[in-house]
Amino acid sequence: MEIACPQCAQVDQVQSVPAVFQGGQTTYRVQGGMTAIPAGDGVVYTATAHRGVSVTATAAALNPYPVVRGGGCFLALALVLLIPAFVFVSFATDLLAENPAPTEGGRVGQAIGAWIFPFGAFALVALFAVLFVLRLRRNARIRRGIPDALAYWRQAWFCHRCGGVFLPRGDLMSAGTFRGQVWRAGDYAGLIRRQ
Repeated sequence: MEIACPQCAQVDQVQSVPAVFQGGQTTYRVQGGMTAIPAGDGVVYTATAHRGVSVTATAAALNPYPVVRGGGCFLALALVLLIPAFVFVSFATDLLAENPAPTEGGRVGQAIGAWIFPFGAFALVALFAVLFVLRLRRNARIRRGIPDALAYWRQAWFCHRCGGVFLPRGDLMSAGTFRGQVWRAGDYAGLIRRQ
């Protein structure tokens, strides 16, 4: 099926958006040199390698949905910070039990000083836990909207000559405007500003 660009009226540089997106991604592997590492009585030789995906700016601009990011780092930080939080609680209770201040004002100041670190540590735990939950909710929202976003995205065409996207019988628009419409179709309204 040949579809002409609404701006230049040519068909030779028009390609479907999914084809442009796939064509703009290249998987690569870089093999490094050999490295000798002393091990026990001998030497172990290791080779370094790096794998990745190179994405053109056009393909990145035509991405049909926001990137789904992991939230495990937030959960790990929250769990790791629980250890010092409980250690601080232990120190605070020991300090207050073993060294009571002689006056009421001194006891209040001592209690405030002793509990600053435990409250701060638990506040950080709570912050990272909330960030973890927010990341899970964001990812779930993205996954729910992918079918609708892809349905709209697959209908579009890209003109390499004009550098724009259009729907059949529609006007030419920039890749950024098109991505905004795709993301609205996927109901990523709050995510558009953050990407």
